[in-house]
Amino acid sequence: MSTPQYFKSFPNLDYTISANKAGIPTNIKIKDYFHLLRIREDIFKKDTLYYKYVIRNGERPDQIAYKEYGQEGWYWIVLQTNDIVDYYNEWPLSFQELEKFILRKYGSYEKAGEPHHWETENTYDEEGNLVLHGGLVVSQDFYYEYPMIAGGSLFKTAFPVPVSNREHEERLNEKKSHINLLQKKYIPDIIRDIHNYSKNLKGTNVKTRARVIPAQPTS
Repeated sequence: MSTPQYFKSFPNLDYTISANKAGIPTNIKIKDYFHLLRIREDIFKKDTLYYKYVIRNGERPDQIAYKEYGQEGWYWIVLQTNDIVDYYNEWPLSFQELEKFILRKYGSYEKAGEPHHWETENTYDEEGNLVLHGGLVVSQDFYYEYPMIAGGSLFKTAFPVPVSNREHEERLNEKKSHINLLQKKYIPDIIRDIHNYSKNLKGTNVKTRARVIPAQPTS
């Protein structure tokens, strides 16, 4: 990734890296990165500010920023918009990375294929009526009896299906790939708000969560 500009206007703070026998510390100057800003939740719910985006296999935030905004250095906007603070755990893995992760977590391909949990499937009676929703997590011995036709006296039985450890991890990874991107026209508002916020900061080691509100464009 390119060098981020997010902390450019943030103040420096003294960070102690060692101390001598007399207790005199040796400090270095670092950026005060203990301030995490996020989009206000009520603003985030406004669909007109965002659009859906599906991350491609192995795609990075800086690549998305360059493709969508023309500036790879704005990758922090991609992360901030989706409230991602732990890139290594909150960003989707590539196919190869996911395969290695699954093998490392479960120890073998056989273990990865074992059931993680059991789920119901969409179940319909013979008239096409949905009688049981799929995707419900249930126990392995779960079963559901339902009439073959509405009001009938003949019943059928539905059983759950296993979801393997591999499928479970693939689902979680797929879910991470669906993100929201801020409309490009609001980026100047975000940058301005962050600059105004950061210039009033003093060096501190206290983490805060300030609120950034993108302003509506004037006509």
